[in-house]
Amino acid sequence: MQYYLLVSAATVLFALQFLFNQKFEEHRGNTLKSALEFTLYKSVVIVVMMLIISGFKITSVSLFSVGLAVIYAAACILMTYFSMKAFAVANLSVYSVFSMLGGMLLPFIAGVGFYDEKLTPFKIICCVLIVVSVLLNLRGGKQSKKAFLYYMAVFVLNGSVGVISKIHQSSELLHTDSTGFMFLTSAVSVVISALWLLIQHKKIPVIKGKCLGFAAGYGIFNGVGNWFLLISLVNLPASVQYPLVTGGVMVFSTIISMIRKEKLAKTDYIAAAISFIASVLMAF
Repeated sequence: MQYYLLVSAATVLFALQFLFNQKFEEHRGNTLKSALEFTLYKSVVIVVMMLIISGFKITSVSLFSVGLAVIYAAACILMTYFSMKAFAVANLSVYSVFSMLGGMLLPFIAGVGFYDEKLTPFKIICCVLIVVSVLLNLRGGKQSKKAFLYYMAVFVLNGSVGVISKIHQSSELLHTDSTGFMFLTSAVSVVISALWLLIQHKKIPVIKGKCLGFAAGYGIFNGVGNWFLLISLVNLPASVQYPLVTGGVMVFSTIISMIRKEKLAKTDYIAAAISFIASVLMAF
């Protein structure tokens, strides 16, 4: 039960983290440069946070963990890059659909196909309901011939983060713990984003005030949320955890929007209700 509570807490944090991301973009724009700045500073916050949590003792660091951390960080940064490209030419609601479905389906397939996780009727029903729920969020908008490429890149990259997490946490090879892996992935993200900024812009921009606060807030919520998922993944099947995350984020995002008195369509409420039912079914 405690691991289900950790996953539930993570979904709340993920739903809230977008508020910080949104505010940062309002102040710094949605260019690739601002995305790299955001990645750099939020990753620094996660590095510091994981060091504090571990008591400044990152244990059992191995080449296996470092290698996966590099792949994980590269996937996150490429996800940021393709997201920014997609925002310029693609339908935002379709982008969100591909992102959420990739984050759910690829780890689900990996768990069932490669880790002998049971494929139960409830899991199938849950996934179908969440797919329906996500598709209900589709909205009309501009399209582009390049859009499908970006959609697929986002689908694969977002899903690969969950798959990499599953591989690391389930491996019998020597590997660091959940705190250490979060530290490594964030440290690599700091290095890559800093080098990218130096190569493209010859300097690392210094952000202050509210923007620094927004990046730090996102780092705390995102870092703790992913840390909770890594801890839970040692004990929960990926085919259970990631559908719960996708459904939970949709439910809590809708609740947050209601609290903020944002305009919601009837389909938004229906999608949230379906996601909630799917999440309940996954517990059986």
